[in-house]
Amino acid sequence: MTHTIESTHGASAQAWSKEVMKEYLNHNPFYNFMGADSNSLIQTNEELTKQPGDAITVQLRSKLTGNGVTGAAALKGQEEDLIFHTQKVEVDTLRHGVVLKGEMSEKRVAFNLRNQARDALVDWACDRLKNDIILALTDTTVGRDRSRYIYGSTDANWDDSHATALAKVDTATDKLSTKLISIAKRKATLSGDRRVRPFQIKAKDGKYEEVFVMFAHPFAVRDLMEDVAFREVNTNSSVALAESVFVHGQKVKGMWDGVMIVECEDMPVLAGAGEAGADVTHCVLAGAQAACVAWGKKTNYKEDSDDYGHENGFAIDEIRGVEKLVFNGVDHGVVNIFVASQED
Repeated sequence: MTHTIESTHGASAQAWSKEVMKEYLNHNPFYNFMGADSNSLIQTNEELTKQPGDAITVQLRSKLTGNGVTGAAALKGQEEDLIFHTQKVEVDTLRHGVVLKGEMSEKRVAFNLRNQARDALVDWACDRLKNDIILALTDTTVGRDRSRYIYGSTDANWDDSHATALAKVDTATDKLSTKLISIAKRKATLSGDRRVRPFQIKAKDGKYEEVFVMFAHPFAVRDLMEDVAFREVNTNSSVALAESVFVHGQKVKGMWDGVMIVECEDMPVLAGAGEAGADVTHCVLAGAQAACVAWGKKTNYKEDSDDYGHENGFAIDEIRGVEKLVFNGVDHGVVNIFVASQED
């Protein structure tokens, strides 16, 4: 079915661009984890909106490892070199549009088709950015290292072959649990030469707290919510039942051991990849600088008229890139967790 709207609307398209950008980001489930500083889970970069180029280089400064000097010992000759790791994030044009035709069709509906076109494009842009971030965070082709991966409930399931390790995940012992969350956190904070830094989040009292964030598929969350320990920690008897996460079903399912659990229905399900053909879900525990979103041009909303105003088009476009941050061949801010997650 095709539609059209009045053609006398182009003058307001520029003002709509700002509204579209704001709505598009606010509706994205990762928006609250995005920020320009290095303490953000998803670091944003807008330098290319002000200068030419098709890529931006993200830098990571390694911590100093030397012991320094004490007392009267000479510092000259004992200095330490600064070591930087870099990653280039490429950007490219991303566009989509809708076309509305037929003036008679407009008379058959009581709603504003122009608003519907804008809202549809905002929804599309939101889903596209969300999916691009998930694809980046769950990319197993780069950054794969034992210090950043856990298959099921034990590190012993690791194998140099990703497929072989997945095949060890079984439905009996390898579901998402409080125990596994703590294991993943310890892997983030203790494993490897470079540790995963926690993400800073603003608490109700205005202070900042350091947490990790785990994004998990609803099947994995279902198994976690059956964990007695998780239920006890995240159910407060002094709070009305209607406020319980087990009732209202919000995306943030609670906390365990300094890890915020966020339900995300678009996390990958690897059908038949586990032991005896079990389905395996890829969850991620993320800290600071897990990924980067770089913009070369902010989201722009455009309107166009053709065929003497009979055909009207609406478009949304931007220039951006999304990549997981990987330094020295190791995921910088992500621990990959693979758990059994059978369908209901």
